Amino acid sequence: MPACKLNLRERLEDTLLDLSMSEIEEVPVKEIAQIKKATSLDLSNNQLKSLGKNFAPMLTHLMKLDLSNNQLTELPENFGELVNLRHLDLYSNQIMHLPLSLGQLKMLRWLDLKNNPLVPKLAEIAGPCLDSHQCQQCARTVVSFLQTMQVQVAEERQRRLLQKRKQQEMAEQAQKKEQQQQQTQKSKKKKSGKSSSNAQTKSENGVTSSMGAGDTSAGAKKVAPKQQSTACTHSKPASKVSSVLFRMIRGMFFGSLITILALYLLYVVDEEKFRGAQAHAVQVWNATVESLPVQVVETGQQLREMMKPTVEFARSKADAAYLWVTTDPSVQEYLEVTRALWNALCSKVYDICRTVNQQFPLYVETVKKKIF
Repeated sequence: MPACKLNLRERLEDTLLDLSMSEIEEVPVKEIAQIKKATSLDLSNNQLKSLGKNFAPMLTHLMKLDLSNNQLTELPENFGELVNLRHLDLYSNQIMHLPLSLGQLKMLRWLDLKNNPLVPKLAEIAGPCLDSHQCQQCARTVVSFLQTMQVQVAEERQRRLLQKRKQQEMAEQAQKKEQQQQQTQKSKKKKSGKSSSNAQTKSENGVTSSMGAGDTSAGAKKVAPKQQSTACTHSKPASKVSSVLFRMIRGMFFGSLITILALYLLYVVDEEKFRGAQAHAVQVWNATVESLPVQVVETGQQLREMMKPTVEFARSKADAAYLWVTTDPSVQEYLEVTRALWNALCSKVYDICRTVNQQFPLYVETVKKKIF
């Protein structure tokens, strides 16, 4: 029956639009979409073979849909856009497969797929649907199965896309290599053509050209050893200078490290002597600076200005470390233990030296007596 002969308003009862047993061959989607109140649609016992692409996008407000006893062979691919659908009856149709988009119907709570030529896997998942409990279980299992299939299909598409991109990249690389090989072959041909032309000109010039070539080759042979010798003489001083600089830097590093350790030990043992040594070092430094030339002093001042931010940063860190060392109880206790151990070690070494000094003359006398 044509859709224009149906008066949809007369078929509406509350929220149910009943179009069953109306001999409908095509769903009047536009007319149904205008009735927003109709959240339940009954299209059972008609002659529907397909729903059309506009069915799901225009009827997203549907919550219950009855398509039983029709001739549907498939559902549209965008059927999953009916996101509010809770009840779906597909009893007695010709459906073999369900679209993957049906996995998006997370609100679906009831599904009947009896009397359909489903593929074995889908029929096993759907179950018999003999009562309402089994139809509810069918809705849950089918939706979850199609969701999993959606993920697997998306991953497979992504894998194929990556594989296709890799193949394209490999083909582009192979094409670039072929182009490079062609260019190298062309350049070799050009070089071989030039060399053959030069050989022809030499053969035309005769003996004088060959003799000239021999002279130039001999001259090249004579010049080459000189160039090699000069290169060797230039490389040797450079290597010597680099080794000397490396030794100087290494000596300065180890010297500064030993000096710092010695000053730290002096500070631990006797802080007053450390302060005296610090004042003496400042005096020596000032006297050294006064004796230097003016240009050297100006250069040092410029370097000092350049290094001032770094020095201030290091000084702030050193002050923080000194404050931590002088205020932290655990560090003070460790320093006291270290100072006591150092004093004990010094006293022990002093006792050993004094004992050796006292016993050494007696040892010398006994040796003399045995020898003489």
